[in-house]
Amino acid sequence: MNKLLCVICLIISLLSQVSAKELTFGVSISNSAQREAFYTLARQFEEANPEVTIRFKALTSEVYKQAFPNYLQIDKHFDVLYWHSGQRLFEYAEDGLILPITQLWKDNQLDLAFDHSVSKSLIYNGDVYGVPISYYQIGFYYSKPLFKQLNLHEPQSWDELLSMCQVLKEAGVPPIFIGTKSNWPATAWFDYLNLRLNGLAFHKDLTAGKVSFLDERIKKVFETWLQPMKMGCFIEEHQYLSWEEGLPYLYRDLVGMSMLGNYVIQNIPDSVVENIGFFPFPLVQTDQPSFEEAPIDVLLIPKNANDPDLAQRFLAFASQPNIQKELNATLGVLSPHSAAQGETSSLVKEAYEVLSNASGVSHYFDRDATKAFADQAMPVIDAFMVNQDIEKTLAKLEEIRLANFDSTN
Repeated sequence: MNKLLCVICLIISLLSQVSAKELTFGVSISNSAQREAFYTLARQFEEANPEVTIRFKALTSEVYKQAFPNYLQIDKHFDVLYWHSGQRLFEYAEDGLILPITQLWKDNQLDLAFDHSVSKSLIYNGDVYGVPISYYQIGFYYSKPLFKQLNLHEPQSWDELLSMCQVLKEAGVPPIFIGTKSNWPATAWFDYLNLRLNGLAFHKDLTAGKVSFLDERIKKVFETWLQPMKMGCFIEEHQYLSWEEGLPYLYRDLVGMSMLGNYVIQNIPDSVVENIGFFPFPLVQTDQPSFEEAPIDVLLIPKNANDPDLAQRFLAFASQPNIQKELNATLGVLSPHSAAQGETSSLVKEAYEVLSNASGVSHYFDRDATKAFADQAMPVIDAFMVNQDIEKTLAKLEEIRLANFDSTN
């Protein structure tokens, strides 16, 4: 009898081992709210699939970006990875390092769930390569008490923004915080000025290497950008500051405003978040439609995934509107799913309204350009905010363009 029980127990143990599944999930995080959001997503999937255990690996944003190519090419532990849509996705799809999920997309009717502008940032050579989970709008966050004290109003035009900077300067307050020690804030300014002056189609051609940086239209972008620099609108010694360091300045009324993604809302203490306002990048010329910057984050399956079928189940789960609604409520950003727009903060609602009314969106320079081009060009754009030398900057950017693209427009 004892032998029989031992055999039965052994069989049960073996069956449980066979049926147990493990999925390894890698994500990029910038704050504790992001860690909580993705951890909750993993636990929700486990609850819906009791036979599955998720191994969760989170790295800070810059570390993750550096590690990501190895995760695809060398490391064979990951089943699902967090990444970005657009050119950054397409490069790895072209190299055959990501599995297409076209059938999953069709089976779950995701074309009905996501806008065409979202889905086309996932499609390479007719195949879909990721499930979009979040996106965010880049715009200005400002101190409401400071604006009220100085009788300032949200600017509608570039000239109004410059006038507002002058008022803040005269009051002894740095008008605009920017942290160019971080690799993206200066390029976001460049992107927006190019969109406002030259439009979305031109901007896409530029990031694709089809436009010379010696073009007069690009020179106009830098000339326009130079105006607030010469006025002293930006906080001093910004090259030694990161974007995160600006948040305490903002909610302690020590700076007028800062241009950021709306994911920063989760980094602002609840006690002061009501004192923060939002406005989009103002129009520079009235005849140009309002295009916005809205990076999209996705989940993808590496070609070397241990369990591609389980990974597809996880992506299908993450595409559900109720899951995306909860995920993005915790992240403090927006869901690209049309049925996942729930209750959220007033700042997130304002950002959503801006994107809903936009004539089109770009995804940010390093997501619209190739990695090699962006990695070389963005530090030059950062440096412009220190050297303020237009001719030198344009010449260097053109040199980089010619080194990365066959076209010599």
